[in-house]
Amino acid sequence: MNLNPATWFTGSVDKIVDSVADGIDELFTSDHERLAARNVLEKIKSESKLKSEEIGMEYEKEITKRWTSDNEHIITRLVRPLSYIFVLIVFGIIIFVDGNVMGFKVADSYYGIIETLLVTMTLGYFGSRGYEKGMKIKHKGDR
Repeated sequence: MNLNPATWFTGSVDKIVDSVADGIDELFTSDHERLAARNVLEKIKSESKLKSEEIGMEYEKEITKRWTSDNEHIITRLVRPLSYIFVLIVFGIIIFVDGNVMGFKVADSYYGIIETLLVTMTLGYFGSRGYEKGMKIKHKGDR
């Protein structure tokens, strides 16, 4: 699923314009009328793509602004590391007590979920931190 709202609109417009263009041959009898109608449809298609790109750029700007504002507050900066530490602690406790304390046993179906969560958070935390630091270095070099 495409999460960029800019592309939601254009895909529909392209399909509509293409289907209308296919029906033009039956509506118009002269080549001149057909060509004029197709030109109008192509103009509509081009304008919708341009508008879609503008919407996409605005969408990206808003996301960037939100991320920037999120990094200005101590609470939002601590969410990632504290969540990661919490998952590591829970994972460690489960490894230690699974089958060793009072017959506590983690169901086999949870191992995949726990493993996926740990791997995702590890890659997400270190990957995003690396990206952020790289962008800071790049922006300092641009000045």
